[in-house]
Order: sequence, then C-alpha cells, then structure tokens
Amino acid sequence: MLKARLHARRGVSDLTSDSWQAHCRSAGYHGFIFDCDGTLVESADIHFHAFRMAAHEQGYTLDREWYLARTGLDRVSLFQEFGSGLNIDRAVERSISIFIENSPRVQLIEQTARLVRSLSGDFPLSVGTNAEAPVAVASLHAVGLLHHFEHIVSISDGFPPKPSPEIFLGAASLMQIPPNKTLVIEDSAQGVNAALAAGMSVIEIVSFDLREA
Repeated sequence: MLKARLHARRGVSDLTSDSWQAHCRSAGYHGFIFDCDGTLVESADIHFHAFRMAAHEQGYTLDREWYLARTGLDRVSLFQEFGSGLNIDRAVERSISIFIENSPRVQLIEQTARLVRSLSGDFPLSVGTNAEAPVAVASLHAVGLLHHFEHIVSISDGFPPKPSPEIFLGAASLMQIPPNKTLVIEDSAQGVNAALAAGMSVIEIVSFDLREA
C-alpha cells in the first residue's frame, strides 16, 4: 500500500492507495495528470546508470548518493549542478540514449498503475514530466501504460521544468480542463510545488512498495 498526502483547498490530509479510486471519483475532478518517474514507474537505477555512463564518457565519476539527493530535477539542471567542464549537451544526449536502450528494465508501480486503469476511459488522463518525451514514452511503453494517456507533456514541449507550473498547466489546457478540476499524482517536492502553483489538487506519494501485487 502506498502512503500519500492529499493537498487540496481544504488543506493537507493523509491518504493511502486503497482509497485513491473512491476519492478520485467522488471529489469532482474532471481529469488527472500523472508524473512518470517515481509515480508510474520506478526507474531511479536506470536513470542513475544513464547519468553515470554519460559522465564517465567525459572522464567524470557521478556518485550515487549525490544523484539520489537530486531525483526530481530535470536532466539539464542535474548536469549543471554536477560541475564545470562537463559538455552538458553531449551528456544530456547520451544519457537519454542510454536510458532508452535500458528502458525495458523499468519497474511498474502497481498501485498507481491500478489507479490509471480504473480511471482510463472515464476521464482524460495525461502525463506531466520533467523527463524528455522520448524517455517517458519508452518507460510507459515498457510497462504497458502508454495507451491510457491522451497527452505526454514534458520539457520537450518547451515548458520550463517543475517546480514551474507550466507543464501541468499545459497538460490541463490540452485536456480542456480547468486547473481547479484537475488532480495531479506526484512523488517529488518539485512536482507537488508545481501542481499547487498551478492551482491543482495533488496526491503526493511518500512511500511505495514494488513487492505489492
């Protein structure tokens, strides 16, 4: 069971994954936006491998703990924080390529996938992610969720990364749903802040267990 916090106009309350579906159907939402990495798929190890290999090709060593402290950052911001001397454009291109090559190894987060399947067909669903569109598409294809989403909105569309609200506002606009009728499902602080800045309610995932079937 996933533990989460619901951020809504009435404040913040605890919410667990066994009650998500009932809340989503009873609270008056018209559409839903899901983050990808850490929300729909567990991909941290593959992302780290891609980042580490891209840095290694330029003679740098990327520490795992350093990387894990920055999950949720977009690719460019993470490489910018890594340090001077790195060819960021080259590192970004290589890390995307390496991730896509390894995307069949991503793991489905079943609790959120279950929510997607339960809402699909009854509500418009989109993905809003700090990852590049090809990365998100590769992950969702690998776990069989891609067909549930009408739109994949990302930094590839020219939006600034979260915590800017623009990715979520762009997704809501494409779904033709007002922000106050949109629920976001997220796992990162950047994403939660972006959703709140967009005027949307958000389920913030605070723990998950891949072993749950």
